[in-house]
Amino acid sequence: MKVSYNWLKDYVDLDVDPYLLAEKLSLIGFEVEEVIERRLDFPHVVVGKVLQVTRHPNADKLSLCQVDVGDARLQIVCGAPNVEEGQRVPVARVGAELPIGLKIKRAKIRGVESEGMICSEQELGLAESSDGIWVLPDDTPLGKPLAEALEFETDFILDIGVTPNRPDALGHIGIAREVAAILNRPLRKPRPEFPEVQPSAEEVVGVEIQSPDSCPRYAARVIRNVTVGPSPLWLVRRLEAVGMRAINNVVDVTNYVMLETGQPLHAFDLDLLEGGKIVVRESRQGEKFVTLDEKEHTLQEGTVLICDAQKPVAIGGIMGGLNSEVRSQTRNILLESAYFSPESIQRSARYLGIKSEASQRFEKGTDPNGVRYAQDRATQLLVQLAGGEVLQGAVDAYPRRIFPVKIPLKHQQINTLLGTRLSAEEMARILERIELKVEDGQVMVPTFRPDLTRVADLAEEVARLYGLENIPAAPVTRMPYRVAVNRFDAFLDRVRDVMVGFGVQEVLTNSMINAQRWSELTGEPVYPILNPISQDMSGLRNNLVLSLMGVIQWNVNRQIRDLRIFEINRVFYHPGDLNRQPREEIHLAFALTGNREPELWYSSRQLIDFYDVKGLIEAWLDKFSLDKPEFIYYDNFAVGKEALAVRVKGQQIGFFGRVKQAIQDFFDVETPIYVGEFDLKRVFELLTEEKQYRPIPRFPWVDRDLAVVVDETIEVAELIREIRNATDALLQDVFVFDIYRGKQIEAGKKSVAFRFIFQSPERTLTEEEVNQRMDAILKRLRDKFQAKLR
Repeated sequence: MKVSYNWLKDYVDLDVDPYLLAEKLSLIGFEVEEVIERRLDFPHVVVGKVLQVTRHPNADKLSLCQVDVGDARLQIVCGAPNVEEGQRVPVARVGAELPIGLKIKRAKIRGVESEGMICSEQELGLAESSDGIWVLPDDTPLGKPLAEALEFETDFILDIGVTPNRPDALGHIGIAREVAAILNRPLRKPRPEFPEVQPSAEEVVGVEIQSPDSCPRYAARVIRNVTVGPSPLWLVRRLEAVGMRAINNVVDVTNYVMLETGQPLHAFDLDLLEGGKIVVRESRQGEKFVTLDEKEHTLQEGTVLICDAQKPVAIGGIMGGLNSEVRSQTRNILLESAYFSPESIQRSARYLGIKSEASQRFEKGTDPNGVRYAQDRATQLLVQLAGGEVLQGAVDAYPRRIFPVKIPLKHQQINTLLGTRLSAEEMARILERIELKVEDGQVMVPTFRPDLTRVADLAEEVARLYGLENIPAAPVTRMPYRVAVNRFDAFLDRVRDVMVGFGVQEVLTNSMINAQRWSELTGEPVYPILNPISQDMSGLRNNLVLSLMGVIQWNVNRQIRDLRIFEINRVFYHPGDLNRQPREEIHLAFALTGNREPELWYSSRQLIDFYDVKGLIEAWLDKFSLDKPEFIYYDNFAVGKEALAVRVKGQQIGFFGRVKQAIQDFFDVETPIYVGEFDLKRVFELLTEEKQYRPIPRFPWVDRDLAVVVDETIEVAELIREIRNATDALLQDVFVFDIYRGKQIEAGKKSVAFRFIFQSPERTLTEEEVNQRMDAILKRLRDKFQAKLR
């Protein structure tokens, strides 16, 4: 925000160097990004009057102007499109040196002599850009040096980076409040005073708020018989100093008061409003409206509209309508001052693509109880600058009052937080410098400070104004020799280390996703976000796999095709009721695609396949001593044909497999992709036993093979589970080494061949011991699955 040093003098006594003031503001949290000296002291730049404008004989886009500068009549070639006869303009005479580095000389331009230059504000260093020459007020003294004629004093513009939590500082009074607190000087706020006449405003116009959630307060004043015209020079200079263009006295006053108080206002031509009524409602889907910039907008449902009895006349808090704008012939105006909900304005401004000074302030939050002050201040200036009569009172619709909050002044807690030794009385005096009244140990927080909600916030205010440099540095008296570590967090760190050790790279993606697209892909509801920043961030994801698919898509589009990535993050499950919070889980997901090895001269250049992924999972489980996992067929939105779920101790902890073609097509990736996702909380809960040392076996193992024929529908995991249940700990391992379908195997059946490893840590097993266990296994398979020995 651009703040004028001279403007601040209206509210607080200032004798501090502007650069020093910038340093002081930065120290209390208002970073001054730049101090711009605005000086108008140009020798040989005077006020001239354009007497005659004719076309240049040799150039279509140039004009030949006869200009009176008081003591001479000059011929000047001008290229500005807005030059007209009768205008008062700044003229740089021969010999003048302009801030842009241009020295004015007598010259021939396209064959015609030019004796000077008609200047724009940009050329005089007073604006970053200009659309044409600077047209001065008609009463500007002719022939006088420009600085003297405009009574211009050097100003300094402070470009302040106001943080989003301080909407109160988006006006000069807000910054002046902070300056007064820094310097410990009183703040002078203007006191609006103006005469009022009958009838009352309520007899002329009514206000109805149909959507109090979007617009909790709306106030209207009526001013009759105004004269719309140019603003006086002091007002034009003030606006231009902070980068705002002057339009006319009515519009300029509303802009001036907005820059002064931080409260946006809007003036309607009262005679263009039908039915003597203002209705604040929300738009219907697809409703159309033409704004002041002559653009037609198609509105989404829920946009705040300001309407008369028949039609919309403004988009609340964003921009007025072309059908009710103040024109040169306007005589009666309705002055609006309102409080709109920040969420509503933020959503509508983003959807419409409109960023105005007003909408930016409403988005951050204006003061609901400052509505009438700003309106009265604007009314005072309008009466002074545009004349007119103010009807008695204002129509103020405020159905749901917003009250100041109270925070207990716990000075001991604040001292503990800050390391200070201030008394409650000293803290109260500090806080009262920024208009935080303290009564009976309670701090009354005005509604222009919505960022203050708790004791810690008060501590921050005390620290800012007491001065961080005044808080004594306290040495650390003791160092904790042991820090308690959250076991689950330590587990997550170990999971990361293991994955990185396997050559998989960690990525982090956004938890907010496009809710509609995500639901279509997963077939499951997504928990929505209220007032999302955009449609692409409208919900909370319920899996990590699709996020990783997006990462793969991004890389493949940039010719990076060999990828091994993982992510550990939260997922959110819809509880079925939006009044309840989503269920959160922490998951590990991975995605592998591309070549198994780097493309070097000795590599096989084979693509990653299902068994590579299964090997990775088995190795990962082994790292956490989760032995004897079960793998069962699995199908969901992401994986299907080559996919397995993983069970440990009867609990499903995750899945992995090849991504379905439909998902790959959506992300436009051709190379096969293998993904997996695991519930890490569930995995963690299975790590109940400490890992124990097992000595290297001293006795030999015995292996046996067994092939059985079973129904095609029976999963191998079920067979292995029953095999383990049929015997004891002497069975060290069992795995499948062959599955056969074909000749000698009847239709609907399959032959599964197992290899068994038996071993005892205490002795060499006998043939009889092994045979007993093999018989028990075969019997269990026959009884449970009607298996036949092959």
